[in-house]
Amino acid sequence: MNHDDAPERVVYVVDPTMGRDVQPEVVTRTNTENECTVTGVVIDPADRQQLLYGTVTGPDGRFVGSYFPADIVWQSEWRVVTADGAEYPAPSEGHAVLALTTTLRRA
Repeated sequence: MNHDDAPERVVYVVDPTMGRDVQPEVVTRTNTENECTVTGVVIDPADRQQLLYGTVTGPDGRFVGSYFPADIVWQSEWRVVTADGAEYPAPSEGHAVLALTTTLRRA
């Protein structure tokens, strides 16, 4: 199964106080890193492309962990949370994904 060719899945955020014309678009993007499936939930993909959070599952389908920016606006202060609940800081999104698909995957 080639996850690189998976189409984006469009999800619309529903807020009863917002008009339909201003609701942000949210999509999921999936790719493969080090034989793991990495899925990111991205808000406003056509403009700012801010990641809300991401998840990593191993080649066997087992949940490895998730990652997210503590500061969504600046996309900074990245955090990694493993399947067993341990939390680690990460300097960037790339470092978070690398940790989950390598070192923490084997932990």
